Amino acid sequence: MASVPVPPAQFPFSRADLRLLDAVAGCGDLAEVARRLGLRQGSVERRLDRLDKDVDLALTRRGCHSAQLTPAGSRLLVAGRRFFRQVDLAARTEIFGSGPEALDAPDVLSIASAEPLLEDVVEDASATLGVLLSISHDTPHGALRQLADFSVDAVHTWGLDTPHASVERAVRAYDVLDDALWVTLPSGHPLADRESLALADLLDENWVSEAGPGSEVLVERVFHAAGLPRPARLQVAGASVVRGMLHRGDVVGLGSPTGPALHTPNLVRRSVVERPRRTCSLIVDPAVVPGALAEQLATLLTARYLERFAEHHQDMLRDPWWAQWYGEQLDRQDAGTAHHSTEPSPASPPTDSGRLDVEDLHLLRAVAQHGSINRAAAVLSISQSALTRRIHRLEFRLGARLLLRSSRGTSLTSSTRKFLRQLDSFEREFHGAGTAARRHPGRVGHPGRPAPQSRWTKAG
Repeated sequence: MASVPVPPAQFPFSRADLRLLDAVAGCGDLAEVARRLGLRQGSVERRLDRLDKDVDLALTRRGCHSAQLTPAGSRLLVAGRRFFRQVDLAARTEIFGSGPEALDAPDVLSIASAEPLLEDVVEDASATLGVLLSISHDTPHGALRQLADFSVDAVHTWGLDTPHASVERAVRAYDVLDDALWVTLPSGHPLADRESLALADLLDENWVSEAGPGSEVLVERVFHAAGLPRPARLQVAGASVVRGMLHRGDVVGLGSPTGPALHTPNLVRRSVVERPRRTCSLIVDPAVVPGALAEQLATLLTARYLERFAEHHQDMLRDPWWAQWYGEQLDRQDAGTAHHSTEPSPASPPTDSGRLDVEDLHLLRAVAQHGSINRAAAVLSISQSALTRRIHRLEFRLGARLLLRSSRGTSLTSSTRKFLRQLDSFEREFHGAGTAARRHPGRVGHPGRPAPQSRWTKAG
């Protein structure tokens, strides 16, 4: 009978394996990967070999001193991140009964930003909110992709629509700034002496523009909203390239209070008659970032942007419209600050939820499948008392009750059984990713040797 995919007896990735692949993805140098993980380079290479054999796929491509993920490795890294995030969320909801949203703030919050975050934002977040921001800079589209891939748990970006609508992950957005736009042009431009400019007068200019979270072109969308066609001479580039081109005075572009100030005598900023704007947001996974922390971080970002605007753009504040905009943003900030000061602190969960790893899941599933401790112990080839002690230690580490003890024996609690039913669907999703990865080349094998036994299929 042909082999058919079925859930394996044990999930092939541990959290340590996932950290290893994460380190390879973030740094291709094997010595640096070993340093980050506190291992020797030889140990890293052996673990990568073992992982390839465990899943019967080539997850990495290696040279003498370097490694990079194959397409299959990248696919399974994302799937593994998602699997463990689902496990953590289900455990919090079912086993610990604390609901699907985080109560405790993380010590380190990984965040991808489409705008350069000010240094004092990082310092203030650490000093006032007690969280260290681990920041990676990316395009708006790339930042959302990192969030969808579970590489980060928060994104700071701008958008013209709902930027997080396309993210295949449960997220929540918090407004940071109603990001009004101005036009930046060379000081010697024929229209530079005007206080405000209409987009129609700039249609024939040489424009440069960023692209948004959905790959939408900012300048094109602004012109479209004003009922105008796309400028004929329009270049699309990343934020840093756009700033460089504007700084040289080669092009015309849009600027905003959230972008770094361009201080050079050969540039001027002018209001736009149509008053275009975009929305600057903080997008978080509420299962990782408590709502109170997200709101406070969004308010902190708002405050720092407004301070920078007032400091670097006094010329804009002489325009009545911009002065009104600034006052409205201050009022919104004050309202948010007042809300935080009267909001009670969220209660901490009574116990440390801990995190389940694959060996823990294997033990619990064995008890669930075989109905009792003694039958599960026989299948696992350990004594009943040894299995009971291991689960007792797991209960102590997690601070949660997993076993139900009665005169008829010991079994799993109903909440633990419900959690394990969800685990089945999480594993099916992961193994679906493994099946898809097999369509890529890179199978593990050696001439003259049998192929390693795969954990992905079982003879049916």
